[in-house]
Amino acid sequence: MSDASAAGDRTAGDSTTRDSTARGADSGADGRGPARRIVLATSNGTGMGHLARQAAVALALQDTVDAEPLVFSLSQAVHVVTRHGLRAEYCPSHHRNWMPHLSWHGYLAARVGALLAETGADTFVFDGVAPYLGLLRARAAHPDVAFVWVRRGMWRPGANRRALAAEPFFDLVVEPGDLAAEADRGATAGRRNAVQVPPISVWPRSRPLSRPEAAAALGLDPDRPTALVTLGAGSINDAVTPALAAIRTFLDRPEWQVAVTRAPLARSGLPPAEAARVHELVDVYPLARHLAAFDAAVSAAGYNAVHELLPAGVPTVLVPNAATATDDQRTRSEAVAQAGLAVLAVDDTAPSVAAACARVLDPAVRAELAAACARLPTPTGDLATAEQLRNLAGFTGHRAGRAERLRAFDLEARAGVMRALGPAGTSAVRRALGRLPVPGPMRPLAVRPTVTDRLDPAQLRGDHPVEHVLAGSSPAYRARRLAIAHDAYRWPAEAEPDDRLARTGRPAGRA
Repeated sequence: MSDASAAGDRTAGDSTTRDSTARGADSGADGRGPARRIVLATSNGTGMGHLARQAAVALALQDTVDAEPLVFSLSQAVHVVTRHGLRAEYCPSHHRNWMPHLSWHGYLAARVGALLAETGADTFVFDGVAPYLGLLRARAAHPDVAFVWVRRGMWRPGANRRALAAEPFFDLVVEPGDLAAEADRGATAGRRNAVQVPPISVWPRSRPLSRPEAAAALGLDPDRPTALVTLGAGSINDAVTPALAAIRTFLDRPEWQVAVTRAPLARSGLPPAEAARVHELVDVYPLARHLAAFDAAVSAAGYNAVHELLPAGVPTVLVPNAATATDDQRTRSEAVAQAGLAVLAVDDTAPSVAAACARVLDPAVRAELAAACARLPTPTGDLATAEQLRNLAGFTGHRAGRAERLRAFDLEARAGVMRALGPAGTSAVRRALGRLPVPGPMRPLAVRPTVTDRLDPAQLRGDHPVEHVLAGSSPAYRARRLAIAHDAYRWPAEAEPDDRLARTGRPAGRA
């Protein structure tokens, strides 16, 4: 069956399997386990922001609530949360183009439903700016589960307003605080239906290292002044030009060394002697743990960067990304700069970035910035969010109101029209309306996906479809996941699904 909307419809039945067996999974030998399980989900995003926030909330839950957090993410970087000791499952986003767009929403609904049935989770927390149709279908199929939307503010004026129509589907909306909140002019500003919490940052929970420890871990000389340049993918569309301008400005001072997150690009065009003072940070997560190693930073003005670097007291040059779809980095960076908490690069051109970096080379400027940042309170939004989730214990069920029913009807009607038009017809109509065509292939791929319980970064970033199964899950769950994968792809006739994972708990090829 190629149309995964049928798979999405079947998720309604998953809620009936949420019995004591599922809730008792992974309990200790004495039968005692966490009182609750909470799924923390993230959208694909363009950086680490959603994952880092959910990791912070997960760690707060472990410390303060008798609950086991589980991460469910559309991000290919999901493996990093396992470094916090968290269990996680990867789900490919529609941007991977592994299945038709409408089929993907049915697939997502089925994946969420299967995970809820397997884990017995009583709360599902989504961090993202636009809840997907598949997620809203899962919400409707599981009225016994509390659904929470963690929705940061600072949206670009006029951007993403349609997403706010999803609010009635959620039992709680949490808005993480922003240092620039008073300047917020986006669609979420002034709304009264969200619970406001302080900023959420992984920095306080990352067990920050001392300067000597952080420098040693990163291979830096602790006795040299050090600049961090982090303008990687997901922050600035053209990251090379501003990064090189920043690096060269710091390297003009022979005593400085520079740490970068995109060294192969940032070193291009540098003389060998200068390139030797540029250190690549390879797979460093959480970077927040090592911030004591840096005397200055040059960063995009995304939510997480601002709420990690500034509370940690790092004198920072902010280079706002003018091309983000929703995040109003320009307003955020202007507001914190006006408050004396950072230096603003007027734009991401080389002269602007170089001029801003020259300012933080002044020890007096750095001292002023550090002193201002030292007055900021430690971000505690993770704890406040964990407390809100604690209060959802004993959730009695979700009842769809009129606004939710109308929105659900509208979304399903749109989906029905798209299904009738088909992928090609839908893309043609969208082009005629001046919109981007829907992502994904025209029909299900004829492919046998890789089924694994390992979070291998190279595999997740690869071009071949991956069906990742939560490690330690039950044979019944693995069998259900194979059925979902069969609905999503056209498995070659000569390659029947490998059921070894379902039978033994190990993917094919593993001892």
